[in-house]
Amino acid sequence: MQSDTGSRRWTRREFVLGAAGMVALQQLHQSPAEAELQQSAFAYVASGEGSLHVFSLRNGVWSRIQRVPSRAPACILLSPAQRTLYVANDVDVHEGLPRGTVEAFDIDPGNGWLTLLGRQPLSLSATHPRHMALSPDGKLLAVAAYGGGVYNLLPIAEDGSLGRPSSIYKEVGCGQHAQLQASAHPHTLVFDAAGRHLLSSDFGSDRLTVFAVEDGRLKRGMQQFAGEGSGPGACALHPAGASFYAWHELENTLACYRYDAASGIVGERIQRLSFPGSAEGAHSTKALALHPSGRMLYTTQATRNQLSAWRIDSETGLLSRAQNVLLREATRITVTPDGKSVFVLDGVSGSICRVTADPFTGQLDRKTKVALVQEPRSMALKTI
Repeated sequence: MQSDTGSRRWTRREFVLGAAGMVALQQLHQSPAEAELQQSAFAYVASGEGSLHVFSLRNGVWSRIQRVPSRAPACILLSPAQRTLYVANDVDVHEGLPRGTVEAFDIDPGNGWLTLLGRQPLSLSATHPRHMALSPDGKLLAVAAYGGGVYNLLPIAEDGSLGRPSSIYKEVGCGQHAQLQASAHPHTLVFDAAGRHLLSSDFGSDRLTVFAVEDGRLKRGMQQFAGEGSGPGACALHPAGASFYAWHELENTLACYRYDAASGIVGERIQRLSFPGSAEGAHSTKALALHPSGRMLYTTQATRNQLSAWRIDSETGLLSRAQNVLLREATRITVTPDGKSVFVLDGVSGSICRVTADPFTGQLDRKTKVALVQEPRSMALKTI
């Protein structure tokens, strides 16, 4: 791949010819190794219909064991100890005030069932929270309120319950698209490995921001302008901490930036890949996720019914196309911590597909449809 100064645009012909490297995977029966992987595990899926679905995973079979009401669940996260599930409620009013909420559920260690610990209101104007990030030590929950342009930082108690926001940061600014970028829209949050910095993308103001996290408070350290009308959305930080990847939704590009973990600075953009097929102003990208090995980046696009795998150069962090897996529709990606599975949620058909992956390289293999959930929006997997 070329650097930003020689950035390359993928032509339609190249996408068609790329089918030669397309992995047209058929749904196969799971092997004993796959069955062993999913023994004694639980999957939690947020549904746009207003509920959380709990599945028991044994011998490769998904069985729904619980359905819990949850108002507009948009993003769910497991605590590092896998004892608590956190849910961002994508709402704009709570108890008559303009704010969203975050729920905390206790997880029964034996049967995986959820019990509500509490529902914590966010700060005023922190509406439509759609993304969250947990600090590595599990003591802080960061929330991005897309509707109000607000970041909240919430303390987490020993029992997993949430306290009132300990830090609030109101973002300002707008982009060139009058309808989509009329105000700031915090999109995605990522803590670095040490938990000292919180990185974010802002779809509305075309900026990447790094906050210093000290004593339960957020302090803005730096901002990187991503380009007028770029609309940065889904993003991910490489496990080694030196590369930061971001989709620019409005210009339909995938960018790689340098990141200095010591100073918390997003540096120069070293690669920019452009893709055809989306009209200006349309949301082009659904999701982005990294393989735990740091050797592969996975992406999905609204205009392509496929899961794409990008090989990451170990020295430079630059991306090169590795393979594609055909899917009907791909809207969300979840990669298991062991690197053996990539789960893809189809928000249209409701299907959840598992694509097996090599735990060392991230190379994709077999595809299997494992469950159906109406409007799946987010997923977390608990292992025992």
